[in-house]
Amino acid sequence: MSGKRLDAVELLTNALGIYSPTTKERPLAQFLCREMKALGYSSVRIDAGGNALGEIGGGGIRVMLCGHMDTVPGRLPVKTSEGYVYGRGASDAKSALCAMLVAGAKAADSGARITFAGATREEGDGLGIQTLIKNPKPVDFAVFGEPSGAHRVTIGYRGRVGAHVSLRTPGGHAGSPWAHVNALDEFYSLLANLRTYEAETTVSGDHFRSLSVSPTLVKAGSFHNVVPGTCDATFDVRVPPGMSCAGVRESLERILQPVEAKNPGTKHWFDEATEPYEADPGSVLVRAFQRAILVKAKIRPMLVKKTGTGDMNTFAAARQTQCVTYGPGDARLSHTPGEKVSLVDYSSSVEILAEAVRQVSALKRKHS
Repeated sequence: MSGKRLDAVELLTNALGIYSPTTKERPLAQFLCREMKALGYSSVRIDAGGNALGEIGGGGIRVMLCGHMDTVPGRLPVKTSEGYVYGRGASDAKSALCAMLVAGAKAADSGARITFAGATREEGDGLGIQTLIKNPKPVDFAVFGEPSGAHRVTIGYRGRVGAHVSLRTPGGHAGSPWAHVNALDEFYSLLANLRTYEAETTVSGDHFRSLSVSPTLVKAGSFHNVVPGTCDATFDVRVPPGMSCAGVRESLERILQPVEAKNPGTKHWFDEATEPYEADPGSVLVRAFQRAILVKAKIRPMLVKKTGTGDMNTFAAARQTQCVTYGPGDARLSHTPGEKVSLVDYSSSVEILAEAVRQVSALKRKHS
């Protein structure tokens, strides 16, 4: 490791002490830049998207270690107790972020050129990853920081389509509901049709391979005795590997068209889609992590496929780069008041990340 000898736990507790909800990441970015300089990183900077960037090591193989700096809103006290560190982001995902920064410095002699990236707005509009995608520098392998445990490597995420529907009906007096079209009833009819579509795309016993539809925001009506003439709803649609976001949007359009034809003034729109991604279990990057876990932890590694969506999807699709997601912590604690990470898990992940970079470099040279 170049520069000063950094205590990885101290780095994490300091990072947890900097409140960094989405769009408020700059103080943490400045802190990470100071630590990178002390550890010997070069080209340390904050880019146009607010990402904290630095490079270390040298060689023809380029590896990016990318964690996100932002958290969901809500301050939590930072404390260390009985082998755990608590605080907002301890699980999602400052422990992975800090482990990557330290691991990059540890692997500076690996023969790879390592880029550390602390990304912005992962919990929001994804500005950080979109800015990284536009960076012209080549990336051969990318690791994204999210909690799954030090001995588990995430190789797949479902994609996502966000759909918004603004239902409009004439409404009327609640005393004669039979005489008026209720916008909320129209929403429930639409939801039933979406549930049918969901069932048609379900793979029994396999959520990762199944499409899911979740209504997440619903607002209807204007007064207690008026039949609702408005209902605005947002649907979170998760897309499994084997399906495309474009194909899912086409199916949603077919379901929505009759609703709009029946109710003039009704409209819908979609957010920018994120395609599903699944890494090849035999790829250089996956094999490197499997070897690293065996070498450093003497434990059989587990390959995980998750039903959510991450920055890995966006980057892999745009840059055609081998990607995995890795990090200490329990994903079930993400976004909860009980966020924590085991110090053993965290420390182990630092060593495994550094070893994985070395293994990537060795495997890549072997097959070149």
